[in-house]
Amino acid sequence: MNLNCGWSLLMALAWAASAQELPLYTCWKTAQPLAVDGKDDEAAWQEAAPLDLADVRFLSGDRYHSRRTEARMLWDAQYLYFYFSAADPDVWSTYDQRDMQLYEEEVVEIFIDPDGDGQNYAEVELNPLNAVFDLLLSKPWSQSGKGYDTWNPSLLSAVQITGTLNNAADVDQGWSAEIALPWDGLASQQLDVSGPRTLPPQAGDEWRLNLYRFERVRQNGTESEAQASAWSPVGKVDFHVPERFGRVVFGNRLTAVAEQSWGQVKIEIAKPQTP
Repeated sequence: MNLNCGWSLLMALAWAASAQELPLYTCWKTAQPLAVDGKDDEAAWQEAAPLDLADVRFLSGDRYHSRRTEARMLWDAQYLYFYFSAADPDVWSTYDQRDMQLYEEEVVEIFIDPDGDGQNYAEVELNPLNAVFDLLLSKPWSQSGKGYDTWNPSLLSAVQITGTLNNAADVDQGWSAEIALPWDGLASQQLDVSGPRTLPPQAGDEWRLNLYRFERVRQNGTESEAQASAWSPVGKVDFHVPERFGRVVFGNRLTAVAEQSWGQVKIEIAKPQTP
């Protein structure tokens, strides 16, 4: 074999393997409960690492839609928290009731499979009208999975819109969404979602989940394009691919101390101490 050809093949195989690696996120524990208001102005959110959602169709994870999406995660003893920030010059939605078909319009989505077995996972969606769609699935639809839309955990959610909702005539900046999912909501009798995982998790536990967004681009008020994004890209426009869910490790660092950010705390620690 030509050495150059052999080297090129090895490099191509190495790139393909790395391109399909699952992303890893450390979800830090917050010292104080978060006010679920659709904003990220609390110290804990500022310390949580941001995630960029990429085009769901490309496993490389480095291709992005024109309307970018950022997400963050935190946890405490009662809730698993999610924050999304979605750039959008035309924020719109019409579905305003729980368990309507939010996925047909603009929406952010969370899929959670704690034990990573590809079965018995949860789906939560939120749209700019703060309407919720929540569902348990026995396995993916492509595998003849069964859905349980009677699952309605007592989650908290809020949305903030920078612009004007449902007005195609003006230019918006986007919208943000905040969701607090209670741990006991995953202890459902309909499906064993948590499996062997403890609720709430212990520091160091690893779960599998994914974050998504559907952005519906409109021209003169008519939808012209659907942009599907994911934290862990799937390789196609299909969110129900549990084997591609990303990895989340729960950390026990407290991310807010006495109304100070960790940046402020580090500055105080670094100051010379008076004898």
